Amino acid sequence: MRNLPDGKDIFDPALYAGTRRPRAEATTLPHWVYTDQTWFEREMTNLFRPAWHFAGLASSVPQPGDFRTLRLLDEPLLVVRGDDDRVRVFRNSCRHRGSLVVEEPSGNCRGLRCPYHSWTYSLEGVLKHAPGLDGHRREELAGLGRNLVQVPSGIREGLIFVHLGDPATAPTLDAYLGNYLSAVAVPHQTAQMVAVHEREYVLDSNWKLYVEVDMETLHTKHIHRGSIGEQPVTVPHSEGHWIGVYHASEHTPALHPGERHTGFPHTKGLTGAAEHGAHFSILLPGFFLVTAQDVMWWIHKIPDSATRTRVRVGYSFPASTVDRPDFDDVYPRYAKRLDQVVEEDDWITEYQQKGLNASPPGCYVPEEHVVHRLDNWILDQVLGGRDVSHD
Repeated sequence: MRNLPDGKDIFDPALYAGTRRPRAEATTLPHWVYTDQTWFEREMTNLFRPAWHFAGLASSVPQPGDFRTLRLLDEPLLVVRGDDDRVRVFRNSCRHRGSLVVEEPSGNCRGLRCPYHSWTYSLEGVLKHAPGLDGHRREELAGLGRNLVQVPSGIREGLIFVHLGDPATAPTLDAYLGNYLSAVAVPHQTAQMVAVHEREYVLDSNWKLYVEVDMETLHTKHIHRGSIGEQPVTVPHSEGHWIGVYHASEHTPALHPGERHTGFPHTKGLTGAAEHGAHFSILLPGFFLVTAQDVMWWIHKIPDSATRTRVRVGYSFPASTVDRPDFDDVYPRYAKRLDQVVEEDDWITEYQQKGLNASPPGCYVPEEHVVHRLDNWILDQVLGGRDVSHD
């Protein structure tokens, strides 16, 4: 294990006493938590493996045979809707020699065939055809222990989640989400959403920098002065592994300030605070999901290393909005604004990373109180300690 120059262990809680203080007196996390590979590996073990992770919208695989592939925590995954109409998630790895079963990002198929030796599985992951095992009848293949490996998964309000850690110690999905569904997802009608744009890329920055920027509004007046501007927020009560902020406004935050009266109508069925503003939520550790009155978008941060982060971005609208005859005319206004804000946050996180290697701890100003809470949650998971989820 790598030790710090003064001989203290990198996981010594005393090194983080400054961050543990009340916000007004606290210092930010030391620079090595954004650069050190040993710290990163502990985060993977303590934060990411035990977590439930977003894997897409159920509406993206609406018909039997529809599939999507993705990579999470360096594991290839295959999301597919079966002939029984159930959505399952498998490790996208053939049980013969480990090749990818499906390489295409999305599509529809009648069965899942590995291109290497044509081992073929049903949409439910059951081995049906296995060249080289010709001594076994078709009905015997399912009992050989060579079916696709299914990953624990669940759908809540149209959102697909997967768990890639030890299933014996995994919290239930509902326990992990806590009151997120009742406080945000149900009022915002996330089950109505259909993805219209998704992309993935890699940034040269630590994942925490991108999550921290999501939870403070100080930067919006500077980095986003032309795309967002000032955006006052409050902090809703959260239970489970999520935190967030809420911006009250009768106009969508997903268009440029001068265009906010030109957007789509509000989603049908909004209730409570969802009728009058937008929630900006982190489903910990790294899934940032914005639910507004007319649109939902996400920026999912998945660490590749201490200084490289895989980012998955998606924009979605209610199905009724996508079916509107003016959708193709109005949507570009949303795409322009959303793309701009994502690119601005991409830039600042990489820019910040360049200055961290030797920087002394900074401070948390009042508008960064949720960042302070987030950083203490990270310390709780990596080091153990008090629970600040309800501070």
